[in-house]
This record gives sequence, C-alpha cells and structure tokens, in this order.
Amino acid sequence: MTTIKSRKSRMFATRKSALTVALVAASGTGCSGSTATGDLDVLLESEDVLVEGLVAGSEGEDIQDGWDVSFSRYIAAVGPVHLTKGGDASTEVEAPETHVVDLSQLTAGTVSLWSIADLEEGRWDFNYETPVATASANRDDSVSQEDFDAMVAAGWTYLVEGTMTRSDGVSCPPSALATPGSATPTGDTNAGGDDCYAAPSVNFLFGAAAATEFGPCEIDEVPGVVVVAGDTKTAAATIHGDHLFFNGFPEGDEGGISRLAQWLADCDLNLDGTVTAEELMAIAPEQLSEIDERYQLGGSPISPLNNMYEYLRAQMKTQGHFQGEGECALDGEAH
Repeated sequence: MTTIKSRKSRMFATRKSALTVALVAASGTGCSGSTATGDLDVLLESEDVLVEGLVAGSEGEDIQDGWDVSFSRYIAAVGPVHLTKGGDASTEVEAPETHVVDLSQLTAGTVSLWSIADLEEGRWDFNYETPVATASANRDDSVSQEDFDAMVAAGWTYLVEGTMTRSDGVSCPPSALATPGSATPTGDTNAGGDDCYAAPSVNFLFGAAAATEFGPCEIDEVPGVVVVAGDTKTAAATIHGDHLFFNGFPEGDEGGISRLAQWLADCDLNLDGTVTAEELMAIAPEQLSEIDERYQLGGSPISPLNNMYEYLRAQMKTQGHFQGEGECALDGEAH
C-alpha cells in the first residue's frame, strides 16, 4: 500500500466543467430525430454524514455501540454518467469524465460536475460509475496532488481517513494476531476472550479499489429522470459513507440495518492507534468476536469475504445511490 501522510482538509470552491457528450444512436447521430430537447445538469451529492460525521446513539444513522466517527478525507472517483431511454443501448448518451473529489469537504452538499445538452424529451434511465482513478481523471481542488497521485498509482476508487472516539473506548484485537508491543491490557476481555486495551481514539486510513457500475437507478420506485423540452433538469449521483459501519448488505430499504464500529477498533493489531489496510487484510471475519449473530454477510457483492479488507471493499461497492436515498442496481444486479 502506498504510504500516505495525513493533511489538513481543505475547503474547495465548487465548479462545473462542461463535458464532451458522446451519443450513440442507431443512426449514429441525433436522438430519434426529435427537435423537442432539454438539458440535464448532473450533480455529485455527498451524504451529510461524510461532512458532519456520525454520532453514538440509538436512532437513525447513529453508531449503535458507543463510537463517534468523523472523516477528514473521503476521496472518491466518480463518473462517467450514462443515460439510455427505456434501457435501449442504441440511445445511450455518455458524459465521459471521471472526477476525483473529497466528499468530506462538500459542505454545500452537492457540486455540479456533468452537463448534458440537447436530450430528447422524456424519461431517461440513469447510470453512473465509481471506477478506479486514472491519470486522465479530473482532480478536484478539494484533493491534493499527492493524494491524487497515490490513488492513480495504486488503482484506488476511494481514499478514506477518519477518527473514531469514545471516552471509554477499547481495542480488543484477536489474541492470535495482536502485536501490542508495550501497550498494557486493561484487564478486561471481549466475548472472544481477547485482551482489551484503552483506546479512546482510533484513526483509520486506507485506500481501496471498488470499481462499480450503478444503475439503472430509481427513487421511490420511479426510474431515472424526466427531460423536459426547453428546460434544464437536475439529477444527483449520491455517495453514502455510513455503509462502512453496516452490519450487513441490505436490499432496498436500509431501515433494518444497525451501524456498528467496534469491529474496526479491534482491527488495530499493533495498538498504534491507526487501523490500516494491511491490518484489515490480515483478519478473517470469523477471527473478530464482534462479527457475531448481529451481522448478516449474505448478499455481499464480493464473495467469499476472506478478510476484513474485502468486507470493507464490499461495503464500498454498495455506497452509490441516486437523488439522496434512491437505489441503483450494482454491476447489473438488483440490490
């Protein structure tokens, strides 16, 4: 894994870049020959928890096991955007650019990144990608050149850094894997009999490849977007951040999901205060006592889940939504 130095997050000015739009039609030009056209402005939307963090509690998006979580970096590669009419590939329109954006700095909630003009009026299916970053992607001002270069070199889709805090927090790594050095156990053990160590603050830092095609997307069971002649409509590709703490892989409504963070604290094998990708790769789910009957791992887009890094990547592949809470198929499969 490429070594990454922490940095202060920077605010960025939102910007909009006009894109070359590729239209693939049966005739090779135009869109069914219609003159009734409208435009579409496509936004990238950050779920509010990526900016504001998650808090310990018992309701909604709260972390259920006592941890507060904040993100200092949540960099994602997003785009291209694809539209089709009724799933007809011959009508496909593509806004081809990929943007690399730090979603934790998207304090306005959205940024306009793709503009598609002269679409035939009517309903269009909406699809987008979260690819691995390449040198041809557009680096947003919110992303440092160092981070961008690291993502490109490693072939990452996401680069995530954050902190978990809990006044009485502990880290209880699996005894067979722990290398605590001079750290002193508290005298308590977890349900698996692993020694626990005081950890009121646990950092995490990892990059991951989680290339995914999202779509067709819908909101409240209504598919895609409607283009109106002579008007400009908007649509949003939304990235969620709390999926990293989901206790499963839900289909549709996330209401039955619990958000739990202790498992990540227990992955700090060397008790240095930071969980890395290498540590996650060393731990199988069954080695963590926290991965118990509360977790339902069926439905994962990556199978088998050989280690907690693959679990993390699998959750990242479910983060793409539409217009806030709308759902999208993952890699062509309903989810």
